[in-house]
Amino acid sequence: MKITVSAKADSLYPIVSSASICAKVARDHAVSDWQFPEQGLVSKNEFGSGYPSDPVTKQWLASNTDPVFGFPSMVRFSWSTAANILSSDALQVKWEDDDGDSTSSAKITQFFTSKSTARDQVVNEHRYFRERYLSSVTCL
Repeated sequence: MKITVSAKADSLYPIVSSASICAKVARDHAVSDWQFPEQGLVSKNEFGSGYPSDPVTKQWLASNTDPVFGFPSMVRFSWSTAANILSSDALQVKWEDDDGDSTSSAKITQFFTSKSTARDQVVNEHRYFRERYLSSVTCL
């Protein structure tokens, strides 16, 4: 099997264009029937296309921003449009590790290692975990 990775693949390869259209149609269908678990928090289901340049989407995000909890579950907080709204309209949070503790912390993936790997690794845990006597769980 030959795999090609390319920027702008949807404009260069017809099969990628077709897959992109299918994905967008499936997404639009799923979003049109979306049931928000945050009942009462969402002003309306008219959220536009979901693309950053869509003014309807931007307006929906702005009107459905909770200053403490952010957005309804449907919104990706990592999306730059959402992150910008949170930066300007939501309360700022100071996390304990923002205080300049520069010790190297374990990556999140190290908490999900196999039993033998975890036993052989010495992890320099973050101060938060050391102070609370927390350790990773390697087997349930």
